[in-house]
Amino acid sequence: MDVNGVQLFIFPHAGGSDLSYRSLERKLQITGTTFTICYPGRAKRFNEPFAKDVPSLAKDCMDIITLNRQHDLPMVFLGHSLGALVAYETIKCLRTSGSGLPELVFLTGRSGPCEAPVNMERHELADGELITHLSAMGGIDLSLLTNPDFISFFLPVIRNDLRLNDTYKYCESNRFDIPFVLLNGSNDRIAETQALLSWQKETLGICIHEFLDGGHFFLLESPDFSKKISQFIHRYVICTQLPYV
Repeated sequence: MDVNGVQLFIFPHAGGSDLSYRSLERKLQITGTTFTICYPGRAKRFNEPFAKDVPSLAKDCMDIITLNRQHDLPMVFLGHSLGALVAYETIKCLRTSGSGLPELVFLTGRSGPCEAPVNMERHELADGELITHLSAMGGIDLSLLTNPDFISFFLPVIRNDLRLNDTYKYCESNRFDIPFVLLNGSNDRIAETQALLSWQKETLGICIHEFLDGGHFFLLESPDFSKKISQFIHRYVICTQLPYV
């Protein structure tokens, strides 16, 4: 096994796609490969129907991972916001199928799956209210939110993704034995610290929590994010693969 690199799979936030993470992929100081998953109903999969629920989306993600897996590299997951939840459910799918699991998981911008969403009816907001909500969260060029063509395409996508998150039903299962790294923005108003730390209930492995400067989309804003990712991968994946001498 090439202990000098990893294969990182990124699970996007609500409304996000593989295109949303191109800039971040370039900034990440990672040896190996990075693959951002594209959910159905957007970008290169715009002609496919939306996922009906998080478990079915996780199954879809597992199929994508299976198709693109490089088995000579240790696997790492990074899920942001809705993507954190999808990453968690994807690990459950992989375990059920007897497939290999990630050796490290980064979970950002979302409370643990056992915590009920703070705003459970966001997907039912009127268009104007939803746009105001999205503007406050950040992560989207504000000029796009006044572009009718963009709005007509984007609102159905974000509504369905918010519905997936807001109607998610938690099912307790056996804990994983995987290191979890929780990274969140110091100014993120989406999740409170105790709710974020509830991820600890899902793993027997070490669970680390750190704040970085920024809001909900700190990972796209903080210059330290890529450094942190690289440091944790080296500490909990690369170093554990090195042979003793």
